[in-house]
Amino acid sequence: MKRSLLSFAMSLAAVAAMPSHRPSSPTYFFTFGDSYSMTSFNVNGTQPSPSNPMGNPQLGTGATGGGINWIGYLTTVDNCSLVLSYNLAIGGATIDNAILNSGYPDMTGQVKTFQDVYSAKPTEAPWRASDTVFGFWIGVNDVGWAYQSYEADELVPKLMAQYRSLIEEVYSDGGRKFLFINVPPTGRSPLILDQGESASQKHAAWTEAYNRGLEEMRKEFHKAHKDAESVLYDSWRFMTRILDHPQRFGFTNATCIDSDGESCVWWNNYHPSQKYHRLQAADMKRTLHRFGAW
Repeated sequence: MKRSLLSFAMSLAAVAAMPSHRPSSPTYFFTFGDSYSMTSFNVNGTQPSPSNPMGNPQLGTGATGGGINWIGYLTTVDNCSLVLSYNLAIGGATIDNAILNSGYPDMTGQVKTFQDVYSAKPTEAPWRASDTVFGFWIGVNDVGWAYQSYEADELVPKLMAQYRSLIEEVYSDGGRKFLFINVPPTGRSPLILDQGESASQKHAAWTEAYNRGLEEMRKEFHKAHKDAESVLYDSWRFMTRILDHPQRFGFTNATCIDSDGESCVWWNNYHPSQKYHRLQAADMKRTLHRFGAW
């Protein structure tokens, strides 16, 4: 009897000495968008790995904001398991240059790059529907190029139709988990404020119409694809809270600019700072929690 108890105790000790969990499998994070998201990732460069989850370039470089942006934080800091980032966002991008031509590669091209390089699940990114999130933050430039010259009720449906077609392509490639981010109140950026109250009001109205169209598009997508999951992160709400009460978040005021990336909400007259990105990434974890890695 004593020997049995001793053997049982030794077995418990052996179990207790074992690791409490095995290393988790990665979450593959494919992202698309504009300068609010870009990290200057090169699909032909160093690929993401457990020791270097951003791949290329070095963390904190290649982004606007004076350092790490929201994708960098969600990949390297604000997560609870391994995230590998494949960030195809390009500064200046609109949804499609055939609708609004910014002069920079558009998100339609970014999705094509994904399809050309990663959709076949290569060895450097053997993603599956169950372990992969596709994130889209686009619209800042669409609103910026359109608000002075186009009526939102005419152009937003065209933008959302093309946006939807791109999501459908990713869905056809096997994507099932989607993050959408709406347009923040960039009408309150120093760039737009310097153009006068009328410009700021027009910009705000256009942003509201765009964001409403995005939410409607997301709902329609779900009606057609019950097996897909998506979340909408409300960057408009979060940035509004910071701009309304900048001192609560450690900023001097709502309009100052500082290239150090920490002192002000704005890194330049149209792009938020690294500190803003850090705060937003931390706030995003609640929205992304259902996807497991955050």
